[in-house]
Amino acid sequence: MGNSERELLNKFFHLQRLLHRYFHHKFMQHGPMANIHRGQGRILALLKLKPQISQKELAKILDMRPQSLGELLEKLEKGGYITRTPSEKDQRVMNISLTEAGKKLAQQSDQQDHANHLFAALNHEEQATLEAYLDRIIATLEEKTAEHGDFPPPHMKMRRFCGPHFHHKGRKI
Repeated sequence: MGNSERELLNKFFHLQRLLHRYFHHKFMQHGPMANIHRGQGRILALLKLKPQISQKELAKILDMRPQSLGELLEKLEKGGYITRTPSEKDQRVMNISLTEAGKKLAQQSDQQDHANHLFAALNHEEQATLEAYLDRIIATLEEKTAEHGDFPPPHMKMRRFCGPHFHHKGRKI
């Protein structure tokens, strides 16, 4: 890897850290709707489009495990942004709805266009060029990671959360 490639990679890592800091700051200011592409914000954004949906349908649309979705819904419910009520037709089915506070929060997110802040330094032509470059980089990374299958391997995923001394079925991984 040459110096220019190394410097470019360093800039990408620096950008990643800055984006993380930026969205953390937005979360502290705007709560769950700070990022409508992740977690609670993603759920609220979907509920804004479809005001009532079953928990099962929501899990399917968001491609989330029911347990993971349940944790996010619990946080949103504790925050007063959603309600979960049993379906009148089938008591086993839980319907998810926005509360007034949830609707207000979702409405506020319409007024806050985060992309305008992030890309204000670029004109429309530069934004289009950047988008094309990012599409090419993403396609290359998707191709490279597809070659390696499930990455990281399942046993390495556990190590990340449990540390190097985690024992699985009597063996150290």
